[in-house]
Amino acid sequence: MHATRLQGERLDAWVAKAAGLQRQTLVPQPGERYDADGPSWHPDTFHPSVDWTHAARFLMDDWYNLEDCIANWFGPDWSLVPAFKAEPLAWFMRAFVATHFGEVLEDSAPAL
Repeated sequence: MHATRLQGERLDAWVAKAAGLQRQTLVPQPGERYDADGPSWHPDTFHPSVDWTHAARFLMDDWYNLEDCIANWFGPDWSLVPAFKAEPLAWFMRAFVATHFGEVLEDSAPAL
C-alpha cells in the first residue's frame, strides 16, 4: 500500500508504529483519553490523523522531514493544494509514516 492512501484507523495504527508506541492490551475505560506523553496507544483513544493534540509531538519532532515529504508529493506550493487543504493533519501523518517506512508500505499492517 502507498502511504498516501492511508486513512482513518489504519493511518493512526501506522503512525503509532512509526512512533514506536506499544499497543495497549486493555480496552480503555469509558471517557479515558490518550496520554500524549505516554509510550502506548489504543485504537479507541489514539487519533493523530484527526486530532492535533495527538499529532503535535510528531509534527514538532519531524517538521522538516514532513515538509520535505509533502513538497515531494504536492510541489513547493503544497499548502495551497486543495487535497492538502481539505485534510492537512492526515497528510502530515501520511508523511510521518512515509519518512519512517518509505512511501510503499509492507503488506502486513500494524494491529488495529
